[in-house]
Amino acid sequence: MLPPDRGLVRASARAAVLADWMSSWLDERAHVSIATSYRELALAVERREVDLAWAPPAVCAKLRALARTMLTVVRYGATSCRAALVVRAGSGIRSLEDLAGKRAAWVDPLSTSGHLMALVHLREHGLDRRGLFIEERFAGSYRDALLQVADGKADVTSVFVVADGSAPTLNELEDLVGPKARALELLCTTAPAPYDALMIPAHTLDANALERKLLALDQRMSPPAMLLEVCRADRFVRANVEEYSRFDEVIDPILFE
Repeated sequence: MLPPDRGLVRASARAAVLADWMSSWLDERAHVSIATSYRELALAVERREVDLAWAPPAVCAKLRALARTMLTVVRYGATSCRAALVVRAGSGIRSLEDLAGKRAAWVDPLSTSGHLMALVHLREHGLDRRGLFIEERFAGSYRDALLQVADGKADVTSVFVVADGSAPTLNELEDLVGPKARALELLCTTAPAPYDALMIPAHTLDANALERKLLALDQRMSPPAMLLEVCRADRFVRANVEEYSRFDEVIDPILFE
């Protein structure tokens, strides 16, 4: 099962092609479905309806006790990413403490780089979002969240950091919001956090064999391994499952109810 993607039609078409590829790769019929929400994805694993799930960090955190193993991705040689907190240029915000009484525009409640990593970063610096911000809203995309900050409708947001771990440059922000990137500046970057992971639940039959096959996939294979393309991975490696526990305290349980 895959998590919700960029529109049902596109995701469904991708799922059908992936199912054909996996059936050939596994030499047995495979079915690929698209969850309508993170809650549905989590419930499917809990109900033992899924043998392999592509799960974002929030779901990995919630379900890690049910996992036989989790395989995260290698992208550009890295298995983790950072987020960057971005504020309006000239706002006078120079530290995390300066965010007191300010407004935040996040991407989505379960967005890793666009929300959760920022909250973890605040907690690790002794700050609680409930007493810090006077308003929090969800914009739905990195572009819209950045525009709210650039236009003065919000004071801070969080974005993904490029693969090499360096801070976002003006050019990278311009790719998202155009000339309005000049109204933005970097406040800080977060500590690394693990990428999404392929979760093999403990109930999956032949889990060890499936894990070996997944670890053997490589982007240099010919023909290309479609599962790697779907997960935007060069290859898979075993994840440190407990790394996902960093998200426990910042995930709203209501999102899974």
